[in-house]
Amino acid sequence: MAAVLACVATAAMTTACSSEGTDVPGKFCGALVKKSALSPLLPDGDEVKTQQDGSAATEITCSLNVDGTRVLNSTMRTLDGPLAPEDWDTALSKYKNAKKRHVSFPGTAVIGADGARITAKCQDAAPSDSLLFNIDLFGSQVENSQAGATKLQKFLEDYVPAMTKQLDCTR
Repeated sequence: MAAVLACVATAAMTTACSSEGTDVPGKFCGALVKKSALSPLLPDGDEVKTQQDGSAATEITCSLNVDGTRVLNSTMRTLDGPLAPEDWDTALSKYKNAKKRHVSFPGTAVIGADGARITAKCQDAAPSDSLLFNIDLFGSQVENSQAGATKLQKFLEDYVPAMTKQLDCTR
């Protein structure tokens, strides 16, 4: 899995789209995502750019900008064991309306209106292998309420499984 992560991390990607209103991309961080799950997180704008960078063999950072303003950021890295309880506590206090939430994929999630921390377990791998996702949402589309957290969770329910599949974490 680390080799696949390293391969994806070394590929930088920038996509630009122009149209009236926001042209919602069908991919984020190289993974296919439903436009209907991503669009509620994006403000109106003319230009959408996504970028993917890897600073190390085991970490990928992806961002989405609308009209030059960062709207969404995702950082992923592999974990060799469970996340420490204080890391979950930090997520609960960092994000607005954050709670530990049930997700449809194997893993644990703290999701708020403006961000999330998620571990997704890799199947058919060592029992402790998982991916850690730190997601930050910025801008006018952040709805600091339970409804905002629900919008972000809808996107994450689509994005996290797509990304774990792309990284060969699940089969």
